[in-house]
Order: sequence, then C-alpha cells, then structure tokens
Amino acid sequence: MPKSLAALLLLALAACQSSSVAMAPPGQDAAGKQFNPPPPGTAAVYFYNPAAASPVLNVAVDGLNIGRLGTQTWMRAEINAGHHVFRCRGGDSGNSIWLNLAPGQIRFIDVQMLPDQYVCTIRETSPEAGRAGVLNGGRALQS
Repeated sequence: MPKSLAALLLLALAACQSSSVAMAPPGQDAAGKQFNPPPPGTAAVYFYNPAAASPVLNVAVDGLNIGRLGTQTWMRAEINAGHHVFRCRGGDSGNSIWLNLAPGQIRFIDVQMLPDQYVCTIRETSPEAGRAGVLNGGRALQS
C-alpha cells in the first residue's frame, strides 16, 4: 500500500510541475509541426517528452540551456553541424548523449523521466517515433 500511495503522489507532483512550462504561441507550434528543413549549415533537432506524467526537465546543448520540457511537450533547435553533447536535468539528476549532426539533418531526441525513475533519460529516436511525439504534443517556449 505505501508504494502505490508514493507512486500516486509522484504522479500528482509531476502533473503540477508540468504546468509550469511556458508554451509557445499556436502559430509557432503549427510551424514546427511542418518539419521544414533547417537553415544551411545547421541541423534541426526536435526534443520531445511523450510521457503522460513527468517532472519538468531542463534541456541543454553543449552546456547552454535550450529550454524546459513538461509532459507531452517539444522544442525545435537549429544547431551547427558537428559533435554535440545533449543533456537533460530533472530534480537532482542528469543524463547526456553525444551526437554528430550533419548539415540539413532533422533529428529527434526523446527526453523524459517517468514517475518510477530517479534519472531523466535522453535518447535519439527514429523519425517516425519523433514525428509522432511532436504531433501529439504542444510546443514549449525555448529559453
């Protein structure tokens, strides 16, 4: 019984925290969901959180904050081609991955922290999974 009560409290806390993510205007949400190619020399990276319940997660590239993701939210960033470190931070934990971006690419990164986890996860996903995650979410306002 105590474990199920703790899980319920974590879900409620995650739902409350996700509401603190600032959302982009509807026009920016619609524009990002067209998946247009990035500007020359850059790659487009979509960060998305498909979880139905998750605490707010900070997303950074090469140590620079990109923004915050709540439940079922996403962001798009145009990033110069080359090797980069992508990081998520949630609560007192963090995780990272390294990716090499080529000019003109569109890549998708799943960022989430489920209620029974203590560390956020960050991983590249397929274009199909990434597009579905973006289309099912709302665009978070970037930093």
